[in-house]
Amino acid sequence: MKIKFSLILVILSIFLIACQAGMDNRTVYESHDADHKDNKNESYEIDDHDDEKSDDHDGHDHDDEKDEDHDANDHDDEKDEDHDGHDHDDEKDEDHEDGDHADDEKDEDHKNDKNSNNENSYYNYDEEETYEDELNSISVIDDPSNISWPRIVTINDRKFTIESRPERVATISLGHDEILFGISDTNQIVATTSFAQDDGSNIQSKADGLPTISSDPETIISVSPEIIFADPYASVELIDALENAGIIVIQTQLDNSIEGRKNDVWLMSYITGNLSNAKILTDRIDNNIKALQNIKSNNSDVENKLITLSWWDAYWTAGIGSTEDSVITLGGGDNLSALNGVESNSTIDKELLISMNPEIILITQSVTWGGKDFYDQLFSDDSLSSINAIKNNKVHMVNSNWWGTLSYWNLKGSEELAKILYELESIEGFEQFE
Repeated sequence: MKIKFSLILVILSIFLIACQAGMDNRTVYESHDADHKDNKNESYEIDDHDDEKSDDHDGHDHDDEKDEDHDANDHDDEKDEDHDGHDHDDEKDEDHEDGDHADDEKDEDHKNDKNSNNENSYYNYDEEETYEDELNSISVIDDPSNISWPRIVTINDRKFTIESRPERVATISLGHDEILFGISDTNQIVATTSFAQDDGSNIQSKADGLPTISSDPETIISVSPEIIFADPYASVELIDALENAGIIVIQTQLDNSIEGRKNDVWLMSYITGNLSNAKILTDRIDNNIKALQNIKSNNSDVENKLITLSWWDAYWTAGIGSTEDSVITLGGGDNLSALNGVESNSTIDKELLISMNPEIILITQSVTWGGKDFYDQLFSDDSLSSINAIKNNKVHMVNSNWWGTLSYWNLKGSEELAKILYELESIEGFEQFE
């Protein structure tokens, strides 16, 4: 009987131990499941947070009047795609968390790099102003208060709708090239005229290496621009060929007046989505105009009766309404050709040249195109020896790239003239264009 009772106790003890082991084992499993569930939840929360970061990043408005930088978006999209592809294997939750942490650091570094690049770049695409005052002066903009997209302009009785900030832009006019490089860069500019890359060009260093285009439509179509800027003299055949290829062609007459120069900048900036850069550039233009006006007002007694001169089988000079006339006026000179009724760029005979008797002659013809030969010719012609400019050795060869182009770079011609008139090495307050 005692043996049976002892056996029963042993069996009962074994049963109780087994039950306790089962409970302990269940606790271990439940604890593991809970930990695993917590890890999964944390992982999903991190994923959700990253998705929110991605949404915030994709939705960040780099410019109220522009789309985002597409190269940067593509880079971010690739990173998001890589992140979405992380292995969510339950056995590697800890590794996944480490991977998420590394991705967060990469995203933060990338964000910091982009912010740093924007801060250090002349081309800052952030828009915080409306620019309505500046845009109101441009009659071809349908709604100057609208700096979102689409934007509408009406030029030469034709309405153009620009749906979004264009990514590929070019021009077939040197003046337009110069303005475009003042407000944008090669992230948007896909080609230039050959003149932009000539030696001595105002934008040679910026344009170097880009494809060159001409009035041949095939050269233009091959670079796939969305928008082409052209002057009013582009042929109908060229315009038709480009528009048939789906390219928007905007023809504008560049203005050589002070306000006209700035309006040209604002219009092209509005169309291309670079208004903040237009503000930077036009502020510099205003600053340089003020510097030139100040130096002129402080030197009112300086002899400044002059003419421009070049030789193309006859004497050519710049008169009323010419680009050179506006350069002379801003630089502090009195244009004798304009005062004698010469209009635009016209030929004059030797008798008129002698009778005008300029104190200063400015040769606007480049050395490449015979400017130095013409300079020598003026001094070797005895019939011209009575002219004060020649007699007093005040014949100057000036930079033709500053005097003949239709863009804000003409202010450099005015600066050059002011240095000649006032015998200065530099003009106080005049800032150089980039």
